[in-house]
Amino acid sequence: MEPARLDLLAQTLQKKNLEAALLSNPATITWLTGYAPPIQTGPSPFEGGPAVLWWAHGEVALVVSDMESVAANAAGLPVLDYLSYTIEAPLAGSVHQGQALAKALQANPAGGAVGVEFSTLPASLQLVLQETCPEASLRPLDGTFDRLRAVKFTDEIEKIRQALKLCDLAQEEARARLRVGSSEIELWTNIKSRMEREAGGRLPVLADLVGGLRTAEIGGLPGGYLLQPGDPLIVDVVPRLDGYWGDNAATWFVGEPGAELGRIYRVVRDTLLWGVEAVRPGMVAADLDHQLRECIRRSGYDPYPHHSGHGIGAAYHEEPRIVPYNTLVLEPGMVIALEPGIYVPGVGGIRLEDVVLVTSDGCEVLTSHLLE
Repeated sequence: MEPARLDLLAQTLQKKNLEAALLSNPATITWLTGYAPPIQTGPSPFEGGPAVLWWAHGEVALVVSDMESVAANAAGLPVLDYLSYTIEAPLAGSVHQGQALAKALQANPAGGAVGVEFSTLPASLQLVLQETCPEASLRPLDGTFDRLRAVKFTDEIEKIRQALKLCDLAQEEARARLRVGSSEIELWTNIKSRMEREAGGRLPVLADLVGGLRTAEIGGLPGGYLLQPGDPLIVDVVPRLDGYWGDNAATWFVGEPGAELGRIYRVVRDTLLWGVEAVRPGMVAADLDHQLRECIRRSGYDPYPHHSGHGIGAAYHEEPRIVPYNTLVLEPGMVIALEPGIYVPGVGGIRLEDVVLVTSDGCEVLTSHLLE
């Protein structure tokens, strides 16, 4: 349980004149409770859907399947679990989840305004809420906590640091095993194994790992391509450890790069270094994005077609988004991945990424994988 975040939840709902809330965004629930729903194998055929949290009158209840009740109880919250896997009857996870939610609602009902994270809530559970609390007025809460989650608590920063250590180890492993004839998938197998050995268990990991001319396509899953002399290799790894995500990216070369790729690398490296120096409280996200793109443009290349950066935390892509539209102002405690790149069809692509913590007078670099 995270009392400070639950207090912040209560204050937020009070400001919105909400009596209760039904929360379903996995990142919101991890941020509030410390419980991280499993995602290694995707949606379970035995469960009704993602865990949901009911808050009413200052009390909370977490609704999870019995497969997850031990992990959920470890968060220190009241848990209502439901039958998931069984051989005694047809599988009916969504029915059982609805019944468990109904019990939570009946034990602590609300008849006034209720906030709901609709975009991640199964329709069947919305019906349960409406039928169990017919007098309630449902109001959307989607996106309400994005801004609150952007500024990290001390324990969150420590969890992110630990996840980033795995990212740095992943890049170390990539450098050590990079050679002519290595396949993308062979490299990835060794990289992921290294991270999991260090973590002591399975890890959910998002990754781009592409070599050769595929790097001009920005990213992709590792395949059977065999690396050739001079090839670039983009390695972008995003593991989740203890509910919080890490992220970094590097571009390595098989031997010495060609002249143009070498120049592109230097431009991207200098752009990233400039971005790290520029991060400070008070800077507008859109201004940082614009200036990073201008660094690329002034060097004679087209700016990258993706974000310049993004927050990481209970989600691997969250506020502050470093993108052209975003007027969010950077504050101490925000954790941001910066990742400029250049991608030239027929030549290849380069992306480099560091993660920084915004401090009172600048930022602290949290990753240490890039070479000078």
